[in-house]
Amino acid sequence: MRNIKTWIRKRENTLIELISILSWIIIGAIAFFLYFYGQLDLLTLLQVIFSLIVALLPLYLYLLKKRDQTMLISFTSKYLLEKDEAKIDELLGILIAGKWKKLKIDPIEEFFNCLKKISIKSDFEMRRRVAEALPALYKIDLEKSKEIVEILRKDWDNRWKSDNRRRTVESLSYILKEDKEFVKENLQIIDGDEIFTIIAVVEVLDMWRAKINKKEAENLFENLMKEIRMRKYGNDEITTISELWNLLHLIRSNPFQAIDKFEKLKDTSNIYIQICIVRNLKYLCKKFPERILNLMEYFIQKDKHKNVRRPIAKEDSVECLLSLLHDKRFSRKVKEIIWKLINDEDDIIRLATFDKMEKIIDIDDTFGKKILEHIIGRNHHPKLVERAKNLLEREKK
Repeated sequence: MRNIKTWIRKRENTLIELISILSWIIIGAIAFFLYFYGQLDLLTLLQVIFSLIVALLPLYLYLLKKRDQTMLISFTSKYLLEKDEAKIDELLGILIAGKWKKLKIDPIEEFFNCLKKISIKSDFEMRRRVAEALPALYKIDLEKSKEIVEILRKDWDNRWKSDNRRRTVESLSYILKEDKEFVKENLQIIDGDEIFTIIAVVEVLDMWRAKINKKEAENLFENLMKEIRMRKYGNDEITTISELWNLLHLIRSNPFQAIDKFEKLKDTSNIYIQICIVRNLKYLCKKFPERILNLMEYFIQKDKHKNVRRPIAKEDSVECLLSLLHDKRFSRKVKEIIWKLINDEDDIIRLATFDKMEKIIDIDDTFGKKILEHIIGRNHHPKLVERAKNLLEREKK
């Protein structure tokens, strides 16, 4: 009996879902039975089925969201408690004193409040990680994530300047369909926005052009061009924004012309255009894998400006590399590029590449652990070394 109760407690949420679904199935079955024996007409049967679907969908979406939220909080709690004995001691004190009964805590609310504090007060690297996590955070709670966007959209660092603003703008493409007005507000240029943030704005507008409304996007782009001229951005910067808008259209309309244009422009003296090319190689990765790898290899060279090399370490660019790591035709070159990224002299490139380290290990365990051991033995960035040690320790368990 005790075993049955334990089994039920462990699967309580699943059982609730199952019972709810079974209830709807039974009601539906009864309706079909009555229709079969002439007790219901076809119209009434269809109304019953439609009502069941309408009623079941919100429940399903609610349970799906709660499952994601529960998973997030469980994962966060496990990680924090395993890493910090002081937190365990504090938690045990609260439990022993019985104070937990008086605490009124919404775990999702507390989690996002913590992220907001990090976004305001923490060091640049932690703020960078929050900005990179925004696409996932949107899925947990869109409204609370928007509060973090509003903070990071104004982020400024003496060393890295508006770099987190760019990351925040990039994340907006993930909620374009859900809240385009909020996206529009945060695409406006604000004082201190560097050209890199404007480039990200244009890429979101291109997504708007392709998936929401072409005319709206074109009007917003025209307003953007007027704004950057009024704010007296440099000639190279203005030329870049115009060129990027055309390149993004070409990627969608004629990929063959786009890859040719990329290769033609790779030696341009305008490094902002080079940056735009590197940022958008990902879109042609599946269609032209060998040519894309050649371009990545070209742009990751040490003599290229760090701002040209950095986009190759971006999440979606590394994803492109990982998608080709499986393929024997390309795996050697992919490993060479990843190795150069993880050994780049620029901190951001190494840190951003490491964000995908667990996936690298999943695909090629030997190569992944070789990178971890190399970082632990030779890397001078303390946070990167700490992350490598923690990940290697987890992999041994």
